[in-house]
Amino acid sequence: MLQNHYHLLSDLYTAFKDKDVRLLKKVNDKSAVLIAVEFDQVIYDVSILSYILAKLTSKPRFWTNPDSKTRLAQVRLLLKEAADSAKREETSAVQSAISEAFEQVKMIESSDRRFISDFEQKARLKLASTLYAQGFSLGNASSVTGVEKREILSYAGKTMMFDRLKSEVRMDERLKRIRKIFKD
Repeated sequence: MLQNHYHLLSDLYTAFKDKDVRLLKKVNDKSAVLIAVEFDQVIYDVSILSYILAKLTSKPRFWTNPDSKTRLAQVRLLLKEAADSAKREETSAVQSAISEAFEQVKMIESSDRRFISDFEQKARLKLASTLYAQGFSLGNASSVTGVEKREILSYAGKTMMFDRLKSEVRMDERLKRIRKIFKD
């Protein structure tokens, strides 16, 4: 599992260092898929953090404010430290670096209160609806993320999450799969 941690954290570090919002979103998507397979706290935290960092990176005001800029530089160093710790298989050091990165992000956010709900709540809501769209029960998606069921349903419906995540399988391919099941 630590190899997944290392690869995700390395990708997260690189994307954030390069201010690549698209890659940050890909890290978020990849971590959501891994969580759907098997829950892991570090991967969950990476998912939430990658979403938050994508939002922060896309907003220039956070890169021009001296205090925010300093904290974002600290986050970058903490992500590097987390990836290096994962490579050395030091789980507690990984978790410590991620926790400190969250603290830095919360301090940035608390100094700029333009939003009703914070980035972390939005990230957990998006992850919950993604998990629900991937096949998690509504109750499981809610318990894993701590988001209320009605919020998940509302968000998934408004954003058409199911339409974005569904895979298109042609009818002939479905028939082939069914035939294969019955042959075996």
